Amino acid sequence: MKDTRRFLRYIGKYRFRYWLILIITLITESALQVLYSYVTKQTINAIEFQNMQMFRAAVIVCVIIVICKCLFPYLRYFHIHLVRRMVYELKLKLFDKLLDMNMKFYDDTHSAEAMRILNMDADSLKTAWFSHVYWVSGKIVIVIASVIAMCFYSTILTCIALIISVLTAFVSIRINNSIKKHAKNVQKKSAKLAALFSDIISGFVTLKMNPGASIVLKHFYKENEESAQAERSRVRMEASLEMAAFLLGIIGSFGTIIVGALLVADGKLNFGIVMAVVTLQMSMSSSMQRFGSSLAAFSTSVVRAGHVFDFLELEQEECVGWNTQTQVDTVDLHDKCNVAIELYKLHFSYNEDAKIYYDGLKVKNGEKILLVGESGCGKSTFLKLLLRFYPAQSGSVRLYGRELNEYSLMQLRNMITYVPQESYLFEGTIRENIEYGWNKAGSPDMDMIVRAAKQAYADEFISELPDGYDTRLTAGGMNLSGGQRQRIAIARAMLKDSPVILMDEPSMGLSPIFVNEIFDIIQKVSAGGTTVLLVEQNAKKALSIADRGYVLETGKIVLEGKASELLNDESVKKAYLGE
Repeated sequence: MKDTRRFLRYIGKYRFRYWLILIITLITESALQVLYSYVTKQTINAIEFQNMQMFRAAVIVCVIIVICKCLFPYLRYFHIHLVRRMVYELKLKLFDKLLDMNMKFYDDTHSAEAMRILNMDADSLKTAWFSHVYWVSGKIVIVIASVIAMCFYSTILTCIALIISVLTAFVSIRINNSIKKHAKNVQKKSAKLAALFSDIISGFVTLKMNPGASIVLKHFYKENEESAQAERSRVRMEASLEMAAFLLGIIGSFGTIIVGALLVADGKLNFGIVMAVVTLQMSMSSSMQRFGSSLAAFSTSVVRAGHVFDFLELEQEECVGWNTQTQVDTVDLHDKCNVAIELYKLHFSYNEDAKIYYDGLKVKNGEKILLVGESGCGKSTFLKLLLRFYPAQSGSVRLYGRELNEYSLMQLRNMITYVPQESYLFEGTIRENIEYGWNKAGSPDMDMIVRAAKQAYADEFISELPDGYDTRLTAGGMNLSGGQRQRIAIARAMLKDSPVILMDEPSMGLSPIFVNEIFDIIQKVSAGGTTVLLVEQNAKKALSIADRGYVLETGKIVLEGKASELLNDESVKKAYLGE
């Protein structure tokens, strides 16, 4: 019931149309079942009593049945179309939700799990709320309509049918409860298997080159077998349910025929009524048989669909709103404030064993600042705190004189450009990938894109490609070299043109010539008045172009000074400059 209420809440404007079409469809189908029995009775009685009026009535009803049967597929089409539309819009909500989730969600959630929610679990709604709801509710309506019709024919035969139906429903519900437990187990096992499979694909080079691949393979075999075992258990329970419903239906039909034959022999019923009741009994039996399997399938789909609603109800960060294509007024604070970034007693921790404390860091407007330290000391984390990817536990962070939370996320991320260690390039053209950095209304023209590419030393190699800026990239930009991908990412940052740029290991994995180009870019950007906060493994090279630097150890600032002073500091030389 919980998932039903959530489903009705999320379908919103479609709620009335959904129920209206479903009710009309169910009433039509149940009415047809009753009319079948009426035609059976009238036809047999017309033959037995040689009554042409009865026969004409049967023919008229047959014509009505044929017309309804011709229209019935269109009702189902409208129902299917409506459900598909609802699921389509729900997927849009899911996608928006994914974009608005905080960084902790992506830290804790495997990409395979997120994809499962967006695709498979969302599609299960279509299955659950069209196919299975239709079958489950349809069979219930048919049973009710059949019972009502049977009451007009024979009370005794109706009682027999009801007893069998109640018994079948009881057995179905008991077995279905077990099926629901098995369905949840199947879902868990499938999620684990999908995550492992994703890891195997991502790390296939490592697996190919190392003898330890057999360990991963054994792990995959184990998870695959457990998943298959869970699925077998679920299918076995569904088979048991279907068999029980079938046997009870057979017993009910034979019981109705035997009792009906005895009543005909006593002259209490005619043969036409008995056959009408048998027709309804068979319809009820078939409905209860399908009811059990449909209910089981519905339970399985609801379990999966529930993950969609669970995800939609997760806490998220403030909506950034890039899709609105509106320009945010940042009041040009960078032109009015000399201090770009200022920290005071800032505390943050991923957990109890990873506490970080920043205090006393101050970046003037237009400065180039280097953060130096061992891997894991909190340099990259600090950059993410500035972007409000993570919330600080206490302390103060000011951007141009204002606390970070005084800005909306859209304002904040308009003012700060972030170039991570591995900037992702999306499937599409090079132009489109650069255009992702555009943060103003409308779209950038080609001159703006080319200008940004030139600033990033990317225009030359792009122009040499057969399709130039229209060259299509594979997912991740893997048809380009690492240096080319990084320059396109920087071109994206140049197009955004924010007053502050954060760069996290921009030269990582690049050849010396590309490294030199990256540092030339940083100098040119800074010369234009942009504040640059840099995390860089090549500390010696970075200090040669920086204005000042901060040395971090285990989440704390232990040393600060002019870049030239840090270059000559013996402790810095020994620890970070390789001297």
